[in-house]
Amino acid sequence: MNSGKEGAKAQRRSAILIGGPSGGVSRIMNYKSIYIILIAAAIGVSLFLSGCGKKGPPVPPRQIALPAVNDLVSVLEDDKVILIWTVPEIKEKKGIFITGFVVHKAKYPVQESECKSCPVKYKAVAEIMADKGKPGKMKYAGQLEKGFKYFFKVTAFSEEAASGNRDSNIVEFIY
Repeated sequence: MNSGKEGAKAQRRSAILIGGPSGGVSRIMNYKSIYIILIAAAIGVSLFLSGCGKKGPPVPPRQIALPAVNDLVSVLEDDKVILIWTVPEIKEKKGIFITGFVVHKAKYPVQESECKSCPVKYKAVAEIMADKGKPGKMKYAGQLEKGFKYFFKVTAFSEEAASGNRDSNIVEFIY
């Protein structure tokens, strides 16, 4: 009878060494594979959750609005208007220059009753190129018709800067 018990013990010892169903080698292999799987899952979850940083709606890059012309003046000569202004200096960022200006005009018949709360409807009438980065005076000359009230304004533009440019002071007169 002892030989049967000893045979079962020997079988268990060989199963433990070989890695049988109750053996320690398979348990060690299972622990290692579970450990590797857990580490891989933790890395995958952390990469998925970290993403690219702060979550939120996309934000466009900061746009620089060009400075407004603040010294626009008009001179009337015969049936023409001459607009004169100074190229404003850009102080915010180096490397951005005013490329040119757009002249906007609105005209209304004098006999029309004036609506103080109505917006003035401007049309772009000219695009005047400027010397890149050089200060100086700019001029625009345009034809006038008698019997109208005129409004003029100027906006700067640049090849390097985005839109959102500011309007100049408004010049208005009756001709």
